[in-house]
Amino acid sequence: MAEAQDPLNALMGQTLARRKSDPRFRSSVARGLDQATEHYAYPWVLGFVEEPRDKTAYLRAAGLAAAYPDVKHGQRVPLGASLKKLSISRSKDATLDPAKPDLIAARLATFHEQDLEAAVSTIRRFLDLARGTEIVFDFYAIAGLITRWGNGFTDASQSVRARTIGDYYGAWTNDNIMPADTTDTNQEL
Repeated sequence: MAEAQDPLNALMGQTLARRKSDPRFRSSVARGLDQATEHYAYPWVLGFVEEPRDKTAYLRAAGLAAAYPDVKHGQRVPLGASLKKLSISRSKDATLDPAKPDLIAARLATFHEQDLEAAVSTIRRFLDLARGTEIVFDFYAIAGLITRWGNGFTDASQSVRARTIGDYYGAWTNDNIMPADTTDTNQEL
């Protein structure tokens, strides 16, 4: 007896496999990013949805993968680690100054407070910034993040929401973080 594949992974596998070779598929599924046009993605996505509460998350996750065929996919790459590489790529600086957050860090500061639609919009902005770079994003992990986003009230939801910013700052080693100015102006000489 064959083991059944997780429907979300099956959806993402199909989307990633077809996003470059099937323009009609890509266009229709990418429309799943917006509530006003998501119905175009229904024929391609809803067959994978087992729980009605997962419908929006599946549509948005597949939509992200379809809408960004020019963003490289790589497995087992935390979103925060990809965003760290994007920060370095944009600033051309391999150090992080927490006192002066760049565009990526500034957007991540409130990421965990956003509802699902706003979080997907933020991820879209990150993927827009990644276009034309060699930075890889794990679309399976992004789909998992979106489907477990929750309402932000439970411990599980808060943990999922905070993981990306934790992965982002955790990807910076202590050697790459600029120390805060610790000059004590009240020291006696």
